[in-house]
Amino acid sequence: MTDRFAVRKTPQGHGVWDAAVNGWHSRQDLDEAAATELANTMNAGHVAREAHPDTGSRRVVPAKPVLVLVDGRWWPGHLDWWVHENDGWYGRATLDASGAASWYPAASLRPAPASAARSA
Repeated sequence: MTDRFAVRKTPQGHGVWDAAVNGWHSRQDLDEAAATELANTMNAGHVAREAHPDTGSRRVVPAKPVLVLVDGRWWPGHLDWWVHENDGWYGRATLDASGAASWYPAASLRPAPASAARSA
């Protein structure tokens, strides 16, 4: 899945690039965390506006504890959005260890065990 909005490094810091118009969508002097959060929010909103009711774009409220498969290891995180693409379902999860949010294929996500959900 390709996101429309991406974080790019600039001489002043970071900014959000809009691939649809091939131009900047934000100031270019943001710190990386702020730019990443803005890009993730804009991508989620963009998907929600353009999704057809029968294709599936679903916000998860409140975010659910999950395990995310990254480089062969399961990491705890929280899932806050599902979207259906041509090649299957993707979930947006934020990893607890790093706070990084990204989109993962459904096969890379699974519900967190009840013990992990209580400790989160």
